[in-house]
Amino acid sequence: MERALTTFNRFMSNFSTKLVGGFVPVIVYNYVETNKMQMALLTLAIQYLLSFILDLILEKQLIRKPQLFTFLRVIPIIIYEILLLFVGEYPVACVLGIGIAFSCSYTFKHIPKEALFAYVNAPRERGTGKHLAKTKLVGQMALIIGTILGGVALDYLNMTILIVISIALYLVGALPLIIYHILHKKDENRNQEYSTSEHIALKTQSRDTKRSNVASKKIVREYCWFYFLQESYNAMYILLPLLMFTITGTFTTAAIASALFDGVYGVGCYFFEKLDAKRDLTNMSMCLGVLLGIGGISLIFIKNIIAFYLVVAVMALCYSLVFFFSYHRMLMKSKIVGRNIHCVINKINMYFVSTTVIVSFGIFLPIWSCFLVGGVMSAAGGLAIPYVEEKTRRILVDHIEDNEIREDYSIFSRK
Repeated sequence: MERALTTFNRFMSNFSTKLVGGFVPVIVYNYVETNKMQMALLTLAIQYLLSFILDLILEKQLIRKPQLFTFLRVIPIIIYEILLLFVGEYPVACVLGIGIAFSCSYTFKHIPKEALFAYVNAPRERGTGKHLAKTKLVGQMALIIGTILGGVALDYLNMTILIVISIALYLVGALPLIIYHILHKKDENRNQEYSTSEHIALKTQSRDTKRSNVASKKIVREYCWFYFLQESYNAMYILLPLLMFTITGTFTTAAIASALFDGVYGVGCYFFEKLDAKRDLTNMSMCLGVLLGIGGISLIFIKNIIAFYLVVAVMALCYSLVFFFSYHRMLMKSKIVGRNIHCVINKINMYFVSTTVIVSFGIFLPIWSCFLVGGVMSAAGGLAIPYVEEKTRRILVDHIEDNEIREDYSIFSRK
């Protein structure tokens, strides 16, 4: 039951917030009269920087009470959507307010969402790959519908009406989940992370618990810097509608760019889950990660709408494999060492930091600098995939065999 409610909440959350929230920088750019691009990107920089800080402060509470924060997210959503109505009249105050409220919205979203996935979809006796693929597909379907409808509505309808609809739909998705949680909050093992049999055995049988903990910390650290590079894709994805809007001047064409990415990405995750079960996709992930970065850089030079959409589709297909492969492998390895939630939180935090760094370039330089930096980082993340996979594999082998955890591992030698 909770799995169904969690999936329903994810769908409604993605759908409702995309109606307006998916266009925040574009709306700011459209309604502000001076320093349009700088103000739009400043909104994003504030949002992601504060999201990172708030995650560090509220991390434990977000993990313990994901259902509560998922429901409370409606408060910052209401605040930033109302502020969007006045951004043309009071640009500086509204941009600051929107950035702060949006950061709270993201803080109440990402860690609770991933924690719920870990609690509900990753019991000890089951794998995560199939659930991960289905969850991503459902989420992306909601993003597509919300983005397209939001873009069309912003071109032809009153934004106030759209805001009311957005808030109402979010509550429809969040209320059943929080009610179910209240009714079952005393259930055994509720909101607890699952451990694998390997991790349980290691905790009880390890010759040196401190030494075995070194392995888990090293795996967290390896994935931390890797995701700083790889999550740069998100900055480019976030900036896609803004870049398209500067070319066409309509919300609808900007929405199509985002929806196209979401659609190809969702289907790609579902397809690559089948492929990942049959063969090793390490080298393919590396190549497509590099291609993803090249695609992001090429968007700087494209002015034709069809060509723009085609490159976006290719980027989405590339990232669907890169995301699924690296994220699924990280979930499996971090679960064995009992650091599942920690690794997921690091991924989210690196998403915030990486995006803040990239969009900050556009505040002082033209927007093409964001795609140049993001593309280079994405390509570097692709090249790093074999290294990260091999190094974390070696650490994990030593951890399972209770060997000494070394400082250096060569990717050219295999055990």
